[in-house]
Amino acid sequence: MFPKKKSRLSAQGKAVVAANVLLDAVEGKIDEKMAGVRLREAIGLQWSFLTCIQYLSGQEALVALKALPNDWSEAGRQKRHVLTAAILAAHMVANFRSEGPMLCASHMAEELKGKTVEQWLAEKSEAEREEV
Repeated sequence: MFPKKKSRLSAQGKAVVAANVLLDAVEGKIDEKMAGVRLREAIGLQWSFLTCIQYLSGQEALVALKALPNDWSEAGRQKRHVLTAAILAAHMVANFRSEGPMLCASHMAEELKGKTVEQWLAEKSEAEREEV
């Protein structure tokens, strides 16, 4: 009945835009309302700040951001910055509601539920050492 609106951006383009918007919001450069405006202008969908966070914590965005070249940079941000935004987004959707369901069903968010980012990173490092 209602046609789906497709974004003119690739998954990687959407992920980079979303990461930059989230980082700008965290840095206090924009508020939630301006974040929504930037997302809708850049991505071409009815995105909100919540949509941005949910998308960034999901598998499509993670794969897209990890596929960026290691020397990638844009507007003063590097690959490590946008990957950090994805981790932050997953932490937000996992722990926003301390009592109750997560804001989305992200695998990374499930791993972060009830943990600080530092605890999660330590667990990841330990698991990687055990694999070697």
